[in-house]
This record gives sequence, C-alpha cells and structure tokens, in this order.
Amino acid sequence: MNARPCTGAPRPFALAIAFAAAGALAGGCSHDAPTAPPGTYALSGHVVLVGYLVDGTGRFAGTRVVADADSVAVDLYHGHTVVGRALTSGGTYRFTGLSPGAYHARAAVIGDVSDETTELTIVHGDLVSGDTLRLSSLGDLYPTPNPSSDVVRLTFDVPDTEQVDLRILDAEGHVTQHLLSRVLLPGLLDVLWNGRNDNGDLVTGKNYWVTFESGSDTRAQLLFR
Repeated sequence: MNARPCTGAPRPFALAIAFAAAGALAGGCSHDAPTAPPGTYALSGHVVLVGYLVDGTGRFAGTRVVADADSVAVDLYHGHTVVGRALTSGGTYRFTGLSPGAYHARAAVIGDVSDETTELTIVHGDLVSGDTLRLSSLGDLYPTPNPSSDVVRLTFDVPDTEQVDLRILDAEGHVTQHLLSRVLLPGLLDVLWNGRNDNGDLVTGKNYWVTFESGSDTRAQLLFR
C-alpha cells in the first residue's frame, strides 16, 4: 500500500476531540440499476482515504493518507439520478460511455464521512476531474493499535442510554462483521475486532472502516491492516 504520513503537528488523540469531517453530506441514491446516458466519453478522478495511526498504548502516532486504495465505491450522478457506479483501482475511478452533459461524482462511508465533486461538464472529449474525493476518519471511535494485523481494541464513548450499531465495513462499503447491535448504558466502552468477517474467516484487504451509528450520531475510523 502506497501510504504517506501527513506533515504538521497533529492534535492530541483524546476522546474529547472529534476529527474534522471531509466532504459534504448528500442525499440518498436511487436503488435502481444505474443507467448512464449513452455516449463515447469517459470521466475519471481520484479518491484518497485518511486515517489515524495509533500505537499499542493507545497514543496518537500520526495521520496516514492512502492515495492508491482499491475497491472504493464511487457513484456518478447526472442531475439527481445515479447513472453509474465504479470501484477505484490504485485510487482512480473511471466511468465510460458517457454523453456530453453535467455530472458529479460522490463517495461515502456513513454520515458526514463522504465527499462529492463540483459539477463536471463533458463537452466533446474525455474529462479528468481535478477535484479529488477525500474520505476522512471522523468521530469519537478509536482503534488500538492501528495499523494491526491482529486483534484491534475499539474504544468509544456513549453519552446516553441508546441503541448502538458497531460494524466493520470493507472499502466498497459492504458489512464485513457486525460487532454489536444493542442498547448500551452511558460510559467509555471497548469492543474487540478479531480481524475476521461474520463467517469467521480472516480478512484479506488492506483498508477497512469501523462505523458507529446511534440515531443521528454517526462516526467512522479507517483501519489499516
């Protein structure tokens, strides 16, 4: 994996601080089979993933940007309609067979962990977007250690008695393992992920997301394997 640490002084790795979101939250997508306007042109662009490194003692150890991630799902919109879906290869997505018109691309994990391009207009040729999609970790949800090829301890704070769903997603957004789904009492809690899927098989990908959902409270942190 071609990953590079970001420069600059990171903020303290503490439960009281939520990481800034990257991207804007957009509306829901159509569940119909995507159908692009017929044409001969292509539209391509890039996706980067941003996560936080944590040592074995739970201390923040830097930020990692993954610029070559495979299998990240990107949706293509024509107006308000999803007309295509592509998976990244080496951090690049590509849509083909497009007619002239205005499009925009969007990638999302959960809640505010999403990003979309500005309007991209195809006139009479292929188009490469200079508007990189950026999916950044967000929220009070901390993996220790990260990266890890073994068991990861996931620490999070529950402010009130509430229903919590904690899941592991692969890069494409499919659920790899359901960690918990139940009502939890307030407090600081730990859950372990054993690096396996719901069938008990060891995962083989490089990048996963752990997601927390409780009503409108959504959080996601990138896990490195």
